Amino acid sequence: MKRLTNCIWPLLLLSFSACHSPSQATNHTQSATDEATQPQAGATKQAQTAPSAKSTSHAPTYHAIDMKSMNAASVNVYNGGYDDFVIEDITPILSDASSYSQKWEFYIYTRPYQTRIKFEISNFAFSKNEGKVKGYVKKFDGDKEIENYPISKSLKSGQWKASKSGLELDFGGYKLAFKDNAFHISGHFDDEKATFEYVLPTNTWKPGTGNVYFGNSENNVFKYSILTYQKPVTSGIIHKDGTDTPVTGTAYGNHYAATIAVYDMFDEVADSRKYTDDVFVEFRYYVPSAKYNAAPFGFLMVAFEGTPIFSASEINRTPLETWIDDKFYSYEIDSRQQIEATDADNPNNSAILRMTSAEPEPSDPYANLPAFQRNVASRFAKPVEYSIPIEYELDIDADGYKAKIPVKGSYSMTRLR
Repeated sequence: MKRLTNCIWPLLLLSFSACHSPSQATNHTQSATDEATQPQAGATKQAQTAPSAKSTSHAPTYHAIDMKSMNAASVNVYNGGYDDFVIEDITPILSDASSYSQKWEFYIYTRPYQTRIKFEISNFAFSKNEGKVKGYVKKFDGDKEIENYPISKSLKSGQWKASKSGLELDFGGYKLAFKDNAFHISGHFDDEKATFEYVLPTNTWKPGTGNVYFGNSENNVFKYSILTYQKPVTSGIIHKDGTDTPVTGTAYGNHYAATIAVYDMFDEVADSRKYTDDVFVEFRYYVPSAKYNAAPFGFLMVAFEGTPIFSASEINRTPLETWIDDKFYSYEIDSRQQIEATDADNPNNSAILRMTSAEPEPSDPYANLPAFQRNVASRFAKPVEYSIPIEYELDIDADGYKAKIPVKGSYSMTRLR
């Protein structure tokens, strides 16, 4: 994992937060944004170029783990420290497992067009070897949305293509490929009268190997990694109404894969992601189901100008207040909580994330299912998705400097039982 030298910290502190070094304190303002809205610029830049980062060498990521010590209730989480990206991390698994699901999702923040696109392969539930594309292309006048073109396509087995080596997908004219150290994305919108092409340079990160193994089989895997975020610059061309419009901006992308069902792995999944032009923060937290004898786990990553400055997969969450959902199953939701994290590369570096929320907004993901499908699905789990407005404060203590980062945004949580 790349780490910043101490000389970059003053730039982080000035551009995003109210903060202090061991000898002084300075107050500043900050701005942040949701994952589905255009990132805002940070405060005034303090330098034209950032000091160079130093790299830490890691062993190759894609390797077998020792299953001899694991049993049917075991969970092997991330398998150690922070490893470098290899293409096998995001190659299509193309598993025959009945609960196999794999997704590549991108938010592309450019102007005047903004694009979100998700490629998914799924055997889950009532899908069998199905390919799906979902998203949108939006056009803006300044910050005002003036056009919105939804993207939604479902393809049966044989109607989509995926390479068994590397990453190359073709889902009915929507394409994703990894080549020349970049993600190439293309597709169409507005009833196929318009097209988009994007090039997103890689900026990958993952917690440890990015792999979590459930039970005593290496085939039962849950994978997660960040594909690109914040820096470097994303470029593209939108062709519409006979005109080519070049666009540049930032992007965020992630990859998810699982060969076992979410309801089988987890009782709860939660995440929050925020970033400005300079600072990126992502937090995820998972509570394994009673089937597995494992403690909750997750990660916290903070980056400045596209380089991680704090990464932790040692997470301890303390609920401080709870809210009772009197509409769905009387689920208890943390309305105030504290998350403590320890940097995997340097145990002396730590962070505390304090989160306070307004009343959650629950929704039923089964609401639009036909009655039969809903009844079948409810036998396995009773999921409720919560969008939770939050204010949080992130205190980072790393490499002799401290930063206090206040943020407003949202926190997503799914309770399954």
